[in-house]
Amino acid sequence: MKFTNMMGALLATVSLGAALAVTTPTTDAQASTKTTMASFPKKFQGTWYYYQKGHYNRYTIKAKQTSFRNFSGKKWRTGYSPVKVTPLNKKTKNVKKYQGDTVLFMSKGWLMDHPWEYYSKGIKINDPGTEGYKIVTRHYRGKKIKSLFINRVWDASNGELHLQHYYKTKAQAKAFNPTGLIEDYPD
Repeated sequence: MKFTNMMGALLATVSLGAALAVTTPTTDAQASTKTTMASFPKKFQGTWYYYQKGHYNRYTIKAKQTSFRNFSGKKWRTGYSPVKVTPLNKKTKNVKKYQGDTVLFMSKGWLMDHPWEYYSKGIKINDPGTEGYKIVTRHYRGKKIKSLFINRVWDASNGELHLQHYYKTKAQAKAFNPTGLIEDYPD
């Protein structure tokens, strides 16, 4: 009888210890750091076209870099921006080390692309210097197609807000903006 009671007590102790081990939350020694995005999501990647004043501007998004070729002021302008990762709460404003690089983060459903040298905590859509991207659905010749909707804010105080749709083909770009206006307004 004594042996049975001791075995029962031992079994109850082991069971209680195992139950506590399973239900006790674990804590890591280091807290995780939230950082900006390391690359563009796949749905944004590819070459996108915009028709403007008889020329096709090109915007290419790769996993870790953007590049452009735009016609402006009677000549072609090109450039690119590599993606850099930084903690979301870090201020990189006026840091010259990665000047020309870009920081990616989400804000109110928009994928935000912001210059490294002007990034600071709290940047959001419609702040000066930001570019926001969304993939939207439009109708082209009776079919649904994807369009890259870009919201560029250069200087909101004087109304420099640019809304443009870029498309996967040149024909789609011209069909949606046949007159070649600088802006195409969202429908």
